[in-house]
Amino acid sequence: MRNMIHGLLAVCFCTPAAWAEVPTVTMQAVAGSIGGVPMMIIEGEGLDERYGFKGKFEYLPSDGLFQNFLIGNSDIAMDNDLLGVAIARAEGFDVSAFYPVGNLYLGIVVPGSSEARTPEDLKGRKVGHFGADSGTTAFIRLIVQEIYGFDVLEDYEMSQVGPGALVQLLAQSEVEAIFNFEGFVSEAMVATGGRYLLQAHADYAKHNNGFAPWITNMVAHEEWMQANPALAYAVRDAYDEAIRLLEDSNYEILRKPYIAEALGMTDPAVLDQMIENGNTYGYFTNDWSEEKRTAALEFLGKLAEDGSVIEEVPDGTLISLEDTIGPRP
Repeated sequence: MRNMIHGLLAVCFCTPAAWAEVPTVTMQAVAGSIGGVPMMIIEGEGLDERYGFKGKFEYLPSDGLFQNFLIGNSDIAMDNDLLGVAIARAEGFDVSAFYPVGNLYLGIVVPGSSEARTPEDLKGRKVGHFGADSGTTAFIRLIVQEIYGFDVLEDYEMSQVGPGALVQLLAQSEVEAIFNFEGFVSEAMVATGGRYLLQAHADYAKHNNGFAPWITNMVAHEEWMQANPALAYAVRDAYDEAIRLLEDSNYEILRKPYIAEALGMTDPAVLDQMIENGNTYGYFTNDWSEEKRTAALEFLGKLAEDGSVIEEVPDGTLISLEDTIGPRP
């Protein structure tokens, strides 16, 4: 018994010291964004410790978020789109997207009373968005062009305000539809009895042989990945488990207080809607196959041809850990 007690004490006293020696990975996501949910799960379920690193989890305002990452204040950005990565590489930053996070959890939302059945029905109508250079509007614009053959920026009467204010515009009938992303999509649906007129991931994948790009990705500096290959793989493994927990729970894990509170979910109806939407459309993924990466580069190439947001797709915008840093250490 005495030996057993000594053994237990040794474990108790050694664990903090051992934990202090575990390498730290600083990760960032947008505060209150659904794109940060996998990171919330990694933190809340202790997946960092399980996979051999100590996470420093930072939830930051969207303004200046990517710049914070680019100047080296965090190791991995969990909430950035491919457009931003392409622009950053074109400006000389050695950053790459190395894994997917969010499918296109965005689209065109109309109130339940709307008679519109396709985006074509909104031609000449007033539609809210939050910027032609935003990933949300750029992706919707290209998807509508490919599927329906018209340019929303030319054929809609566009009204620009912030993402949160768009919900109120729709609820007050100031616009007939909005371009937005989760969780503002769920807020708008609850406020107006609304629905997706275009769900970007589902509709584009149906049109494009099962492929749609991602709205958020895991992004790191190449120098960091080369210097920390084991950590890069460990973070990827932790993310994979977070996605399994999401899917196994049918997105019900979003009800856990540490997630609901971080998302600012004060209305149970909005949370119910978000869970329903996540279940229906599969808001997160870990499919980073060569086929999907090639299709994503082609998608970016189409945006570059248009030239309104990016003019080129630099080499290294999308990479795989296996190709860039070699096999798992």
